[in-house]
Amino acid sequence: MSTQDTAQTGAAAHCSLPITLRLTAEEIDKAQILARRDHRTRAAFIRVMFLRGLAAYEKELQSATV
Repeated sequence: MSTQDTAQTGAAAHCSLPITLRLTAEEIDKAQILARRDHRTRAAFIRVMFLRGLAAYEKELQSATV
């Protein structure tokens, strides 16, 4: 693998990609309100909620397998 290939692979591993997410109008409004309170964009707020939920889910999985 060349240096250029390594640099491109490394860059790709650290970038973020947009996704499509379906929410109800009520969920979007709630996310917007809470994002403003947290001084975040709606997208940044939803990402934080995803990461928190993911951590909780992974913790549940660990508890279930122990």
